Amino acid sequence: MNAMLTEFTLANFKSYNTSDTLSLSRNRLPLGFLTVLIGANAAGKSNALEGLRFLSWLAQGQKLSSIQYAVNSADRVVRGRVNDLCHRGESNFTIGCRLDSTEWNQLDITLNVRDGELHISSERIVGSTSQVPLYDLDQPSDGVGTDVSVAYNNFTKGRNKPRITCSDQMAIFVQLDSPAHFSAKYPHSQQIIPETVREYQRVLKNILFLDPVPARMREYSFKSDKRLQEDGTNLSSVLYRLWQNQPENQQAILNFIQSLPEQAIDGLDFLLGPRDEVMVQLAETFGNTRRFCEAALLSDGTLRVLAIAAAMLSATEGSLVVIEEIDNGVHPNRAQHLLASIRDIAEQRKLRVLLSTHNPALMDALPDAALGDVVFCFRNPEEGDSRLVRLGEMDEFPGLISQGPLGQLVTAGIVDRFVKSPHTPEDRKQQAMAWLSRLQEYENE
Repeated sequence: MNAMLTEFTLANFKSYNTSDTLSLSRNRLPLGFLTVLIGANAAGKSNALEGLRFLSWLAQGQKLSSIQYAVNSADRVVRGRVNDLCHRGESNFTIGCRLDSTEWNQLDITLNVRDGELHISSERIVGSTSQVPLYDLDQPSDGVGTDVSVAYNNFTKGRNKPRITCSDQMAIFVQLDSPAHFSAKYPHSQQIIPETVREYQRVLKNILFLDPVPARMREYSFKSDKRLQEDGTNLSSVLYRLWQNQPENQQAILNFIQSLPEQAIDGLDFLLGPRDEVMVQLAETFGNTRRFCEAALLSDGTLRVLAIAAAMLSATEGSLVVIEEIDNGVHPNRAQHLLASIRDIAEQRKLRVLLSTHNPALMDALPDAALGDVVFCFRNPEEGDSRLVRLGEMDEFPGLISQGPLGQLVTAGIVDRFVKSPHTPEDRKQQAMAWLSRLQEYENE
């Protein structure tokens, strides 16, 4: 069975602070089957998703030296300059992830900014059943050099492990996917290490990010495009493949479109261009009249919902789909229908879905079973750094959700107060003792 991503971690990345014991617990983004990331503007939601996007980009075998060229492209990796990636005053940051595998389930990568350039200074994959890492970059480069020494597990006794030389300009786990990298004396290494790193590559490369830009979805795109681009530029191509080649998807697409009010859409059609391009058009029926409206004339909200449908139906089965600001352009009274459509497709196709939202109506539409997987992002009032808290891990979570629908609690500022002023059982015990002490002092007066 293929592994799935269950957690993303980050430390010293942009607005997120160091990985000491306290902060690390706040810098986890646990991923359930439906995870909703909420929080105020500038709290750090986009930075967390950017870190996850960066990890996925590394899994594609990209070179760090090319990251600046990807900043201004449609499929940008990170915003800003290389020096902006580290938390203020720091020169390195760490990103990592956890899989639901039983072995070798944790990857951590630390990157260092040196003279305005990125270098991987530490990387390892570890497991809960072994004290020895699968591999460990423990001798980083310095100066202008890029060669690093990586110790790998030879699955034999002894502290001295064999080493290989890698480049710190690419993720180490994309450089270890061939048995030929390892000595023939260690057949277990030749088998287990390539198998494991290929699984990490597959899981991370297959993450589908969607942050649709309606203005870019109103043009023709080539039929040959299969994977939906993050900004939705090739929406018409992906819908064409889904609609024409897989008829079972047609009703699913129409179900998504029913999230739109005041429309009676009953089909899709496509305009064909002279160079094998396509443009989607929606068929509407009012009374006895059927008319078509092409992408160039569709509203922003309609295009966004079509992009969400295309993402959910075209993503690789078992992968993670990340949809940013899902509430943009969605009518509040249709939020529940849209969320139900996403959940149905995710369940059918075994997808994990990560949504970010500000929409109280969408939060109110979350089923009770999904409330524990809501992650609240906020700025620490004292330090100013971003923190992540999974609501289901809070001691007072049952008391919180018993007060009303999540959207109303967020709007009223109740979630914010609960998260920023947590009360653990130990806190309550200390408060009770202090109250008893004051009572005794009063009685003794």
